[in-house]
Amino acid sequence: RFSLTQPSNRIFSFGDIQFTSVNLDGLSLFQVASPKFFPSESEPEGNLSPIERRVRRIEGNLHHVINSGFNPQTLEVRPSILNNLTVIVASDGGNLAQQLILTVNEMDAQLNSSSVADLAQQWSQIIHQGLIQAWQQRQPAARQRHISRGVIFALGIILISCLLLWSQKILQKRFNRLKKAVKEQVSNSLELAELPIVEGSAQFFPEPLALLSAFRQQANLQQKLIINLFLQRLDKIGLIILWFIGVSAILHTFPETRLQGRSLIGIPLRIFIIWLVLTLISNLASLYVNDKLREWVEEAEVVSEDSQRRILRAPTLLEVLRGIIGFASWCVGIIWFLLWKGLFPTSFLTGAGLLGAALTFSFRDLCKDWIVGILIILEDQYAVGDMIEFEGAVGIVEHMSLRATQIRGADGRLSTISHNQITVAHNLSKDWSRVNFMIEVAYNSDVNTAIALMKEVAQEMAEEAPWQDDIIDPVNVIGVSGVTHAGIQIMMRIRVKRLRQWDIEREFRRRLKLAFDEKGIQIGVPQQSFL
Repeated sequence: RFSLTQPSNRIFSFGDIQFTSVNLDGLSLFQVASPKFFPSESEPEGNLSPIERRVRRIEGNLHHVINSGFNPQTLEVRPSILNNLTVIVASDGGNLAQQLILTVNEMDAQLNSSSVADLAQQWSQIIHQGLIQAWQQRQPAARQRHISRGVIFALGIILISCLLLWSQKILQKRFNRLKKAVKEQVSNSLELAELPIVEGSAQFFPEPLALLSAFRQQANLQQKLIINLFLQRLDKIGLIILWFIGVSAILHTFPETRLQGRSLIGIPLRIFIIWLVLTLISNLASLYVNDKLREWVEEAEVVSEDSQRRILRAPTLLEVLRGIIGFASWCVGIIWFLLWKGLFPTSFLTGAGLLGAALTFSFRDLCKDWIVGILIILEDQYAVGDMIEFEGAVGIVEHMSLRATQIRGADGRLSTISHNQITVAHNLSKDWSRVNFMIEVAYNSDVNTAIALMKEVAQEMAEEAPWQDDIIDPVNVIGVSGVTHAGIQIMMRIRVKRLRQWDIEREFRRRLKLAFDEKGIQIGVPQQSFL
């Protein structure tokens, strides 16, 4: 009987036999066999194997019968003997002269577990039914149905495409609102922190802990952003797949292009399935990481550890871990697709070794960037919001990935530094900062009075708002650091919260100037003598 199974272009092997399907109008009729093909070095790689040549010849004979315009009432497909070989021929006693379709051999009988005669009779019936069905599909009434069905498919594609484009606009508006909410939350955190913004470096280097203090609330927004991005990507991929499926369905409607329609949808559909599965897994992993980082930040309030540092590191860890998850998903997807197509080595370990060697030689610097980036993050050398100094460049870490770090300078310049270039990076803001203050007083000044006055001014600042929350130790170190021709050098160190040293130093200088003027302490002046 006539098999309505899907066609298969794949060639299978069984011992020394290769076999594949013979198709007519995209439908598999039966399977034929040929000796296994072993290409020699003298033959070009583009040569067809015996099984491929045989299938093409049989399918060409079937299409020749159809194009000859046979009479379906008198069509006869029967076995015959030609040169002591069992063959199948077709004729209609009129327009169609006797046409050879194929030769039935012992390999075919062995593959189908039958005798040559019985198999020839069975295939003759299948071919007869297939030719009759192909003739019916090419009649005017059937053609009209095919055209109507194709028009309906085309209109459906256009309608669904409009709906998907409309949903994309809605998701994009939602995404913009979420981004705006994140920015507003950062602005609100600044207002809640009540930071004094004065003229100077504070305008360029705001307190990052205040910017990140709303991490718990931002984590919920991050989850919504991840879901929104996934839906947007699903919408776009769905639009592409829709057109592939639609065009494939239109091609499948017509018998002449049915096989091309099925082959058109094969690769895109597999890519979509791989993308969908891996994207779902990566997004679930990102949501899990986001939730665990939020718990990690909240645990800092219970354990005896600086919670501010965790708040600072959490966004950096989230972004980097999401990057690692995305990269791993791409690698798994490529390997999965190659395995699906049978292009990957049989041994997974061998394939992984080859992939690792290729990455090592082709992306040596990139691999080094990733390794150094992982060490920077795991060792907490610096994070987004820290101020670092690298080869004279000083700035706030604005963005950080496994490959590079971007720092924003006081003049707004954004510098990108590859991790493999970093040998020594100075973190100027980890945990706390310090004011290194030095002043020279005149020789005739009372050093003890000057030192006591400096301590008094620093202590007063530490007890007054808004400086009391920023000063950790008002007089960390103080004393005479040198005596020069200009006067007596007095050095003082004040330990403060991270990135607050500039504002505190400016205010301390102003107050100290007023206090020195009140007590009559003069600043050192270079001394010269003439002989």
